[in-house]
Amino acid sequence: LKGFDSDARAKIVLALKEANYFWILVSIGFAILSHISRAMRWQMLIECVAPKPGLTNSLMALAISYLANLAFPRMGEITRCGIISRYEPVPPEKAFGTVLIERAIDVFTLFILTLVVVFTQFNVLGNYFAEKVLAPLSGKFSALLFGFSLRQYLLLLAVGVVGVLSFLYMTKKFSQTVVYQKMVNTLQGVWEGVISVRNVYNLPLLIGHSVFIWAMYFAMIYICFFCFDSTRHLGPQAGLAVMVLGSFGIIATQGGIGAYQIIVAGVLALYGVEYTLAYAFSWLAWGSQSLLVMVGGFAAM
Repeated sequence: LKGFDSDARAKIVLALKEANYFWILVSIGFAILSHISRAMRWQMLIECVAPKPGLTNSLMALAISYLANLAFPRMGEITRCGIISRYEPVPPEKAFGTVLIERAIDVFTLFILTLVVVFTQFNVLGNYFAEKVLAPLSGKFSALLFGFSLRQYLLLLAVGVVGVLSFLYMTKKFSQTVVYQKMVNTLQGVWEGVISVRNVYNLPLLIGHSVFIWAMYFAMIYICFFCFDSTRHLGPQAGLAVMVLGSFGIIATQGGIGAYQIIVAGVLALYGVEYTLAYAFSWLAWGSQSLLVMVGGFAAM
């Protein structure tokens, strides 16, 4: 809140006090349904490479992974694989492969939804998306491609060549050792998990779970509009924009803290919501879901 003066802070606090928290409870209900559906989708993928785990253990491992992601970004993916392998006969490396497939499905879905939002609401979101999302990404990409001198590029190339040759030499020299065989088996297990999607017994159901998960994400956000008089009038298009662009904030930082609030408040401001009230909305929406993650994660542990 360091960028707000005392009047703006007082307005944010007042908005949170006067919010209708009934709709937050409904939003949390949608979130729980999305978690259950995600656990069931994960079961379907694991079943292709190992005995099908129980829904309870799958859901609890998922809940703990969300909690772990609040501490360190992407730590949850590794955490839930270790937990499910402890309680179910599922090799952790195969579980990790299925998690990679899950992430690929989610990234693809987010990409499609981003295109839909930007092209259907370009007059509202075009400049904002270009400034807040594309510009930072292109800046990082340009720095990666053009931020080095010729000498530095040649040095990187030399290091890469030496690295590849060293890897090939070490592979040949230690191919018969126990450590090498374990590494190969682990990588093979991960790959089996990745290609598990080819053997899903009911592909339409897998797609259905993926659609349902994101539909619940949308419902979680849209229903929160009814908490405030300032956002009650917003339609589904605004809800979809908040969900999609807010997802980039969640990707950017652990749990989305900070980045999510800035992005969501900025998006709502484009729809005519006063920025301080939009900021209050972003904290309520983010805070309720983060509270669910913390309570559910600790309960699962």
